[in-house]
Amino acid sequence: QKRYNYETRQSRSPKYDFKTIHFGFELGINYYDFHVTPSETLQNIQDNQNTLYSVDCIATPGFTLLLISDLRLTSFLNLRFTPGISYTQRDMVFDVYNDQLGDFFVAKRQVESTFIEFPLYMKLRGKRVGNARPYLMGGAKYMIDMASQELVEDPRLFRIKRFDFAYEFGFGIDIYFDFFKFSPQIKASTGMRNMVVPDDTIYTEGVVDLTTRCVLISFQFE
Repeated sequence: QKRYNYETRQSRSPKYDFKTIHFGFELGINYYDFHVTPSETLQNIQDNQNTLYSVDCIATPGFTLLLISDLRLTSFLNLRFTPGISYTQRDMVFDVYNDQLGDFFVAKRQVESTFIEFPLYMKLRGKRVGNARPYLMGGAKYMIDMASQELVEDPRLFRIKRFDFAYEFGFGIDIYFDFFKFSPQIKASTGMRNMVVPDDTIYTEGVVDLTTRCVLISFQFE
């Protein structure tokens, strides 16, 4: 009786947190983006008739599906491995001045990605109050972009590398029900690798560093 000191008539699944291992799944909406570091001499980058003036990235929402494996280490600390898949699209937008037209035009390159993700992180849980328990999480993940065209030689493409590493952190709240646990969560990821693939066009010459950024709004069922 002492071990489950927070059990009351209103508590749901009072023994859930004492499981050594449990599993589940996670569904979410992702917002993948690129943090772009342009060249300091951007307006000196030109080809035969075009001069590059600015570089930007536009994020669009995507979809994430992850599987959850959870190992209880202590009463307040869990180790979690959540492999899965994410689909997203980002648009690289370039403002270019054309000497022949004497005017600006916008060049857009779509970057579609289908990531196979392997996140590993620690989950630090607060004290359970009734049927809710807040938590913080942090860790790292390895990503493989199955849609990467890194090896495709085509000047019409803006190519990124196939593999990436990222560290991530987030927070959420565990809500206990009679037969499962539901957890809304917000998580942010920051890539650690320069993803741009040089191709001798003004579009890649204007980008010094290109790193992945992501915000994931998700719902876990365990």
